[in-house]
Amino acid sequence: MKVLLGSLTALLFAATLVAHAATTTPTPASYLKAPFTKEQAATGAKTYTADCAMCHGTKLDNGGAPKLAGDVFLKKWANNTLDDFHYIMSTAMPQTAPGSLKPEQYLALTAYVLQENGVKPGKTALKADDLKKYNFKK
Repeated sequence: MKVLLGSLTALLFAATLVAHAATTTPTPASYLKAPFTKEQAATGAKTYTADCAMCHGTKLDNGGAPKLAGDVFLKKWANNTLDDFHYIMSTAMPQTAPGSLKPEQYLALTAYVLQENGVKPGKTALKADDLKKYNFKK
Protein backbone atom coordinates (compact mmCIF):
# COMPACT_ATOMS: atom_id res chain seq x y z
CA MET A 1 0.00 0.00 0.00
CA LYS A 2 2.84 2.39 0.89
CA VAL A 3 4.50 1.68 -2.47
CA LEU A 4 1.29 2.44 -4.33
CA LEU A 5 0.73 5.64 -2.35
CA GLY A 6 4.32 6.72 -2.95
CA SER A 7 3.99 6.01 -6.67
CA LEU A 8 0.75 7.96 -6.90
CA THR A 9 2.30 10.89 -5.02
CA ALA A 10 5.30 10.91 -7.35
CA LEU A 11 3.03 10.73 -10.39
CA LEU A 12 0.89 13.61 -9.10
CA PHE A 13 4.00 15.68 -8.39
CA ALA A 14 5.35 15.03 -11.90
CA ALA A 15 2.01 15.93 -13.48
CA THR A 16 1.94 19.17 -11.46
CA LEU A 17 5.42 20.08 -12.69
CA VAL A 18 4.46 19.39 -16.30
CA ALA A 19 1.28 21.45 -15.97
CA HIS A 20 3.22 24.31 -14.38
CA ALA A 21 5.85 24.25 -17.12
CA ALA A 22 3.14 24.27 -19.76
CA THR A 23 1.53 27.36 -18.27
CA THR A 24 4.71 29.32 -17.58
CA THR A 25 6.79 28.50 -20.65
CA PRO A 26 5.06 29.58 -23.83
CA THR A 27 5.98 27.85 -27.05
CA PRO A 28 8.47 30.02 -28.91
CA ALA A 29 7.18 31.71 -32.05
CA SER A 30 8.72 31.24 -35.48
CA TYR A 31 11.95 33.07 -36.23
CA LEU A 32 10.05 34.67 -39.11
CA LYS A 33 8.35 36.90 -36.53
CA ALA A 34 11.49 37.88 -34.63
CA PRO A 35 12.00 41.63 -34.28
CA PHE A 36 15.12 43.45 -35.45
CA THR A 37 15.87 46.66 -37.25
CA LYS A 38 17.52 47.35 -40.57
CA GLU A 39 20.27 49.15 -38.66
CA GLN A 40 20.91 46.11 -36.46
CA ALA A 41 21.22 43.85 -39.49
CA ALA A 42 23.57 46.34 -41.19
CA THR A 43 25.76 46.45 -38.08
CA GLY A 44 25.65 42.66 -37.97
CA ALA A 45 26.73 42.48 -41.62
CA LYS A 46 29.77 44.64 -40.89
CA THR A 47 30.70 42.56 -37.86
CA TYR A 48 30.14 39.38 -39.86
CA THR A 49 32.46 40.56 -42.64
CA ALA A 50 35.16 41.48 -40.13
CA ASP A 51 34.91 38.52 -37.75
CA CYS A 52 32.96 35.63 -39.27
CA ALA A 53 33.26 35.52 -43.07
CA MET A 54 36.79 34.13 -42.94
CA CYS A 55 35.35 30.82 -41.70
CA HIS A 56 31.65 30.83 -42.64
CA GLY A 57 32.11 32.40 -46.08
CA THR A 58 30.95 35.67 -47.57
CA LYS A 59 27.40 34.38 -48.10
CA LEU A 60 27.05 32.63 -44.70
CA ASP A 61 26.99 29.25 -46.39
CA ASN A 62 30.09 29.01 -48.55
CA GLY A 63 32.94 28.63 -46.06
CA GLY A 64 34.50 25.67 -44.32
CA ALA A 65 32.59 26.31 -41.07
CA PRO A 66 28.92 25.35 -40.54
CA LYS A 67 26.37 27.14 -42.69
CA LEU A 68 24.50 30.06 -41.15
CA ALA A 69 21.90 30.47 -43.89
CA GLY A 70 19.65 28.30 -45.99
CA ASP A 71 17.74 25.07 -45.57
CA VAL A 72 20.63 23.11 -44.05
CA PHE A 73 21.08 25.74 -41.33
CA LEU A 74 17.36 26.03 -40.62
CA LYS A 75 16.90 22.27 -40.45
CA LYS A 76 19.86 21.91 -38.09
CA TRP A 77 18.53 24.60 -35.74
CA ALA A 78 14.79 23.85 -36.12
CA ASN A 79 14.40 22.61 -32.54
CA ASN A 80 16.34 25.45 -30.98
CA THR A 81 15.53 28.99 -29.91
CA LEU A 82 17.36 32.09 -31.02
CA ASP A 83 18.73 32.10 -27.47
CA ASP A 84 20.41 28.72 -28.07
CA PHE A 85 22.01 30.00 -31.27
CA HIS A 86 23.01 33.29 -29.65
CA TYR A 87 24.53 31.48 -26.66
CA ILE A 88 26.73 29.25 -28.84
CA MET A 89 27.76 32.20 -30.98
CA SER A 90 28.50 34.54 -28.06
CA THR A 91 30.50 32.00 -26.07
CA ALA A 92 32.37 30.16 -28.83
CA MET A 93 32.78 32.70 -31.64
CA PRO A 94 34.73 34.09 -33.27
CA GLN A 95 36.83 30.98 -33.13
CA THR A 96 40.04 33.00 -32.86
CA ALA A 97 38.75 34.96 -29.83
CA PRO A 98 35.58 33.39 -28.36
CA GLY A 99 33.25 35.79 -26.58
CA SER A 100 35.35 38.81 -27.51
CA LEU A 101 32.63 40.85 -29.20
CA LYS A 102 30.31 43.25 -27.38
CA PRO A 103 26.83 41.99 -26.44
CA GLU A 104 25.18 44.35 -28.95
CA GLN A 105 27.45 42.97 -31.70
CA TYR A 106 26.25 39.43 -31.02
CA LEU A 107 22.63 40.64 -31.13
CA ALA A 108 23.38 42.44 -34.40
CA LEU A 109 24.93 39.26 -35.80
CA THR A 110 21.79 37.37 -34.84
CA ALA A 111 19.71 40.02 -36.63
CA TYR A 112 21.91 39.68 -39.72
CA VAL A 113 21.54 35.88 -39.72
CA LEU A 114 17.77 36.31 -39.44
CA GLN A 115 17.75 38.73 -42.36
CA GLU A 116 19.84 36.40 -44.49
CA ASN A 117 17.36 33.64 -43.73
CA GLY A 118 14.43 35.62 -45.11
CA VAL A 119 13.20 37.63 -42.14
CA LYS A 120 12.25 41.23 -42.90
CA PRO A 121 13.47 43.97 -40.54
CA GLY A 122 10.97 46.07 -38.67
CA LYS A 123 10.92 49.04 -36.33
CA THR A 124 11.64 47.13 -33.12
CA ALA A 125 15.21 46.18 -32.22
CA LEU A 126 16.10 42.63 -31.21
CA LYS A 127 16.87 42.51 -27.51
CA ALA A 128 18.42 39.79 -25.36
CA ASP A 129 15.03 39.30 -23.65
CA ASP A 130 13.51 38.39 -27.03
CA LEU A 131 15.83 35.49 -27.80
CA LYS A 132 13.91 32.79 -25.91
CA LYS A 133 10.64 33.87 -27.53
CA TYR A 134 11.56 32.64 -31.01
CA ASN A 135 12.77 29.39 -32.53
CA PHE A 136 14.09 28.42 -35.96
CA LYS A 137 10.88 26.74 -37.11
CA LYS A 138 8.76 28.25 -39.86
